[in-house]
Amino acid sequence: MSITISTATAVAKQLAEKEAIKMATQYFKDQVIGRWSEYRANRFFDALLDEIRKEKDVRFESADLNDMLRAVSNSDKKTTALFDAYRRVALSASKDIGPMIIGMLTANIVLEDREATADEELIFQGAETLNDHDFLGLTSWLARHQSDKHDFEQNGMIIEFGSMEISTDRVSPSTTAPKIHYDMPDLADMGIFLLKLKNLGLLSEKIARREDPRMLGGTHYHIVVSKACMQLERLAARAISATI
Repeated sequence: MSITISTATAVAKQLAEKEAIKMATQYFKDQVIGRWSEYRANRFFDALLDEIRKEKDVRFESADLNDMLRAVSNSDKKTTALFDAYRRVALSASKDIGPMIIGMLTANIVLEDREATADEELIFQGAETLNDHDFLGLTSWLARHQSDKHDFEQNGMIIEFGSMEISTDRVSPSTTAPKIHYDMPDLADMGIFLLKLKNLGLLSEKIARREDPRMLGGTHYHIVVSKACMQLERLAARAISATI
C-alpha cells in the first residue's frame, strides 16, 4: 500500500511540475516574447507608415493601415521587402531605434518598387544587430567628431566619397616625447558598438606609418566610417528624435 501511495504521489508531483512548466512557458510566450515582439512590430509599422505618409502625403493622408499596406504591397518585390523587414524586426537587438530604422528604410524601398542595394543590406544588418544603447553611442560619437571643426586637422577627420576617417591617435601639440605605437588601439575600448560595426563591415581600421616610426605621431590610426554607416547613423538620429 505504501508503495502505491508513493507512486501516486510521485506521479502527481510530476504532473504538477509539467503543469507548472506549461504555465510558465505560456506566460513567457505571452508576456515576454509576445509583448516585446508586438512592441517592436509597432515601432516598425509606425516608422514605415510615417515614412510613406511623408512621401505620399496627399494620397495617403487619411488612409488607414490596411489601405496603405495594400498600396505598397502590390508586387513581389514589395511583399518580399516587407517580409524580410519584418523578419529583421523580430530578431532585432533594439527595442525602439532598430525597428524604426528598418521601417524607414523599407518604406523607401517598397515605394520605389525595387530590391535593397548592397549599402541598404548593410544598414539593415546594423539595425538588426545594434541595441538602443549602441545607437545612442554611435550618434553621439559621430556628432562629437563632426562638430569639432576647430580640431579638424589634428583629429585626422576626412570626409571623402561619402566615407569618413577619424583618427584614434590624438597627439597634443605640447607633447615633446616621441610616441611610438606597436598595436592598433582596441575599438571596444572606445565603444562596443564600433566593434559590432566593424564585424558587419560598416567601418574598418587603417594604419598610416611614416618612414621613421620614432617621429612624433609617426604612426596614425584611423577608423574609416563607410557611407552606409553614415546613413545608418542619420536614420538612427531621426529615430531617436522621434522617440523624445
